[in-house]
Amino acid sequence: METPPKPFEQLAHLDGKTETIEQAKALTEALAAIPNLQKWLREQRQHIVRTLHERDGMSYTDMAPHLGVKPERVSGIARGHSRSPRPKVAEQEQPEAP
Repeated sequence: METPPKPFEQLAHLDGKTETIEQAKALTEALAAIPNLQKWLREQRQHIVRTLHERDGMSYTDMAPHLGVKPERVSGIARGHSRSPRPKVAEQEQPEAP
């Protein structure tokens, strides 16, 4: 099996080497929490970008190469705009199909 992406290496113990129902449950819970995680990550990124811009005077142009985006995108991040469509609340609350 592949290792988890770098930010999620702490989940490597769920990789299926010992295959337990507890692992399946933990992975199901992690999958269900992804929309909340994405929201939190967006909010944190927005806060940091705004703080760097307002407090430190760092320009969006200076931030852009570090974030791998164009300055216009950094401006959008600071305003809270997202490029990815967010699922509707009803879609988030529906249980997974068996």
